[in-house]
Amino acid sequence: MLLKTYTEFILERETRSQLKQLALVVSRDMPDNQYIYDSKYNTGNMFNVINKDDAKIKKLNEPVLNYSNVNLKRLVKNGLKDSMIYNKLEAKEGVSSKKAWHKLHEGSLYLPKTVFDVRDIKNLAFPVVAKPDNRYGGQGIVVFKSPAQLKSLESVNEKFAIFSEKINIDEEFRIFCWKGEPLTTMFRVPANDETKDLSKKPEDKLVFNYELSSQAPPPETADIIKEFSSKHEDLDFYSIDFARSGDKYYVIEMSTEPGPFFGVMGQVYKRMYKDYFGQELPSEDHVAIDKMIEEDIDATIASDPKRFKKR
Repeated sequence: MLLKTYTEFILERETRSQLKQLALVVSRDMPDNQYIYDSKYNTGNMFNVINKDDAKIKKLNEPVLNYSNVNLKRLVKNGLKDSMIYNKLEAKEGVSSKKAWHKLHEGSLYLPKTVFDVRDIKNLAFPVVAKPDNRYGGQGIVVFKSPAQLKSLESVNEKFAIFSEKINIDEEFRIFCWKGEPLTTMFRVPANDETKDLSKKPEDKLVFNYELSSQAPPPETADIIKEFSSKHEDLDFYSIDFARSGDKYYVIEMSTEPGPFFGVMGQVYKRMYKDYFGQELPSEDHVAIDKMIEEDIDATIASDPKRFKKR
C-alpha cells in the first residue's frame, strides 16, 4: 500500500479542488453514470458534478457539460446561459432520434442499407433489423428473418422508425470524440449470444463487455469520423460506434451520453477547459488529471473485471 505524508495529502487535495472550474450535470437514473458520480472515481475531483437533488441545480456559474437533458433544463430555467452549455439540447436531438440521425446521414457509404417505411423493406436483403425511435441499450430491436414475419405492415410501422439490412459483424468498437477529435477507443464485446446475433427479447438490453484499447483508432476510421462529425458541428462530446465486417467499416450509431468508462471524463475536462477558457490547462493540472485518468482506468476494471479489461 502506498503511504502518503500529511503534507502530500494536503497538496494533492488542494490541487484537485482547484480543478473544479467546470461542471457536469448528470442523472443518477442511468446505471453506468455511477462512473461519474460515485466517489470511487475521479470525475467529482475534476468537475462540479450536479444532479437533480443537488442544491447547486438552483444556480451555476461555471460552464457545464450536459449529461442529462432533464436536469439541464432545470439549470436553464434558473438562468444558465446558452453560451455556457456543452452538448446543447438541440444538438443532442440530432443524435437521440434514430430516424432523424439516419436521415441526416442518408446516403453514407458507412451505414447499413436502411429504409424508413416497412413498405420499402422489399428493397432490403433479409434478415432485417428493425429499431424503434428514442430508445437506448438496444431495447425494442427486432430482427425479421423473412418477409413472412411481417404480418401486419401497419403495426410494424407504428413500432419501428428504421429498418436496416443486418450485417455480419466481426468486431465492434466505440470511439469517444471531442468535436471530431478521437479521445479514447474501446472494443465492445458481446457478453452473450443474444447480443451477438440480436436474438434477445425485444425489451431486453444488449449486453457488452468493454476492452480499453492501447492503440490509436484504425486509420480507416479517420475519414469516417470526419464525415459523421461534420454533420454534428454543434455537438461537443459524443461517441461513435463502429462495426467491422471483413475489411469494411460501418457506423452503427452515435451517442451523446455514452457509458463514461476508463477515465474518459478526464480527457473531456482537458478539451472543455481549453475550449471555454481559450488556453491550455497549467502543466501541473495536466499531470494531476493524467494521474486521475490512470486511477479511473484501474478503478473501472476493479469494479467488474469480467466486464472491463485492457486489450
